[in-house]
Amino acid sequence: MARRVNIMMDEEAWRVIERLPRGSRSRAVNTAIREWSATSKRREASARMDELRARLPTVETDRIVRWIREERERRLP
Repeated sequence: MARRVNIMMDEEAWRVIERLPRGSRSRAVNTAIREWSATSKRREASARMDELRARLPTVETDRIVRWIREERERRLP
């Protein structure tokens, strides 16, 4: 369901919106908000992963490879 909203924007943003045809303004704003939201979520997830990485002990690459191989062998029929 669509909602009508009133927003305030600075002159620079308005000049960009003003150049768009009237039928595509809402689509442009919706697309921009969705892209901004997705980027923000990825940035927050990355920050959480960095925090975890800093707190957890390091694991050697050969040990990770061994775990992966063991798991693959375990799943084979």
